[in-house]
Amino acid sequence: MRSQTQSNTAINKLSDEELVTKYSTTRDNKAFGVLYKRYSHLVFGSALKYMKDEETARDMVAQVFEKLYRKLPEVNVQNFKSYVYGSVRNECIARLRQIKSERKKKDNYSLDENIAGSFMENEGMLRLLESNESVEEKIAEAIQSLSEEQKLCVTLFFFEKRSYKEIVEMTDFDLKQVKSYLQNGKRNLRNFLEQTLEKYS
Repeated sequence: MRSQTQSNTAINKLSDEELVTKYSTTRDNKAFGVLYKRYSHLVFGSALKYMKDEETARDMVAQVFEKLYRKLPEVNVQNFKSYVYGSVRNECIARLRQIKSERKKKDNYSLDENIAGSFMENEGMLRLLESNESVEEKIAEAIQSLSEEQKLCVTLFFFEKRSYKEIVEMTDFDLKQVKSYLQNGKRNLRNFLEQTLEKYS
């Protein structure tokens, strides 16, 4: 028991780089455990600054150390502290990009619901969904067929969730024009989708 205590005391006194070397060469989990104990709270704090959410930050701690557990024996780490901060930064940035991409995809499909949703019971829409062609791609193709004014207003209103007032402030259009471009743009998109659905009916 005393010998084990002495061993634990000895390993706790090792520097970060010595612990990395020990773990990399012998796969000593105790060495990795000491590194985790030293840096898990720092990783959490750094992740929290990026993610702004405690639960997500805890997930990032687990993710970062899981990767460190696998990668440390394969890389040459000169400064473990810098390497850890670089790792958590990269992981958080990657997660934020993933979240942004998923959010953008969700927003794109909200446009599908507004314009294509009323056709969901249509046999042509069901066949389109079953085909290899993407409904999202068809929506994008339809938008490209609009006039520049309609395209701008539709994009701002449906994709970016801008209000009428915001669109007026962001463009040279007055409120009446914005409403007209949106109404006509939505009608033209419906017409485009109807023509597409006819091929699948």
